[in-house]
Amino acid sequence: KKLMAIFARVRSSASLFAVLFACHALHGKAILSSSHVFSNHKGGCGKTTILFHTAGEYASRHKDEKILVLDTTLRGDLSELLLGGDKQAAGKQAVQAVTPFASTTRLFMLAAAASAAHAEHNSGVTNPLTAIVGAMFGTEGGRKPSEIDLEKSVVKCSSFNRKVPENVYLCPGGSGPQTSYPKQQRVEVAEALRKALEESKDTWKVFVDSDGDQGFSDYTKIAHALCDCVVIPLKTNVNDFSNRCVPMLEELYTMRVAGEARSRIQLVVWNEVAVQKNQASSVSGIITPSKAAQGVIEMLNSLVAEVASTYPDLFYNAPPEDRGQVVEFCSASTMCMRDFGVTGMAASEHGSCFCCLKAGKLEGGRLTYDISHDSLSSASA
Repeated sequence: KKLMAIFARVRSSASLFAVLFACHALHGKAILSSSHVFSNHKGGCGKTTILFHTAGEYASRHKDEKILVLDTTLRGDLSELLLGGDKQAAGKQAVQAVTPFASTTRLFMLAAAASAAHAEHNSGVTNPLTAIVGAMFGTEGGRKPSEIDLEKSVVKCSSFNRKVPENVYLCPGGSGPQTSYPKQQRVEVAEALRKALEESKDTWKVFVDSDGDQGFSDYTKIAHALCDCVVIPLKTNVNDFSNRCVPMLEELYTMRVAGEARSRIQLVVWNEVAVQKNQASSVSGIITPSKAAQGVIEMLNSLVAEVASTYPDLFYNAPPEDRGQVVEFCSASTMCMRDFGVTGMAASEHGSCFCCLKAGKLEGGRLTYDISHDSLSSASA
């Protein structure tokens, strides 16, 4: 109940960033401050865009932390945004240059090797193949590495793109076919990554982008084993919620029961909501959608509450026990995100987080964007 009250309070008065900051405060000032995976079985719902701007905003307000963005997707759209954006294919070119040396696929392989080396050391039994392979690849003493060097496994985004805060680091996706991992190894990879983050001399905040498939890929399953919290962006469509989001929640619940996932749902974000007025309403603390949209959102919120009651322990906030608690639960577990419009288009083309975007004219590949202070402020809210 205390957790629900905190989330409801910040959600009713501020942005997605404020809700994630509340989670950061609850985790305390640890070496791994908190970790969020943006996930859904529905593609095109805004996972990548919202994560991009949230990571930038968080980084700009926490300059003493290092923000690690893991792109576990096949296409690597988030990687392209962070490394330069769409204009003149700057981001795509940077991803192609970087991924032979640093990628999520490579990081997961290093984590698997570190986990295997740790298990071998604890068992006291030496595998002769370990020494041979280690010697071939130049690891110390002919052994597989037992530690993950995070600094050598990621890239500093601002080295390629000055429109991203300097404390944002990326492990890129889009590097080609993904490696398959059996269940136990997925868990071990996630545990090895958490161990590296928790034992680091730096404080890390982790954001993970995932593919919007009809089922979790192995990389998405590793993300759910790694992260504590899930953010689910979804447009206000009842069919999408029933046919894509609910199966995703069922799959996550099954993984949690099997001990394969640690993540729980912190927030469902109703994305690209058309705003009628910039003032509080029955469904949002900062915007008023049209009356029809509010009706759909209220219906969706009630469906979220039903799912939470059906699958215990799947959400961070305790599910409502009666109808009187539904509003409180939904206030803490859901929020509305406005349509970013032209401002969002300009930000994506130039690979600029809202926190680094300036008001004024901005030359695009085909368009000249005129970014007003009001539109930029609204997009950041």
